[in-house]
Amino acid sequence: MTRRMTRFMTPFKVGDVVSVEFPFSDFQTYKRRPGLVLVSGEMDLLVARLTTHPPREPSDVALKHWSEIGLPRASTIRLTKLVTIDHRLVHHKIGRLHSDDGRAVVQAWQQMTAALAAELLK
Repeated sequence: MTRRMTRFMTPFKVGDVVSVEFPFSDFQTYKRRPGLVLVSGEMDLLVARLTTHPPREPSDVALKHWSEIGLPRASTIRLTKLVTIDHRLVHHKIGRLHSDDGRAVVQAWQQMTAALAAELLK
């Protein structure tokens, strides 16, 4: 089954790295930073935050090909720091995730969801 392109579809794809205003947990303050598009809906995107800090959590993914994406510094994807935003709030596309890093994201996501399933299905 293929997705039909409508005039309401977002121009961003899963795997794109974009510049977004990420809210802090108080939702009063925002900081522009890169994010990885995890889901691209008709109008909204689910985006994971990127940081220049090293990984802290098992779900964090250190990018090996950060310079190929167009990022100025080594970066980490924080899969537990997600935001849903209207695609019109994206400042611009920075680049595209390298397939090696994509595999690492999928593996971390699968481990995260397996832990969730184990807790919910006790």
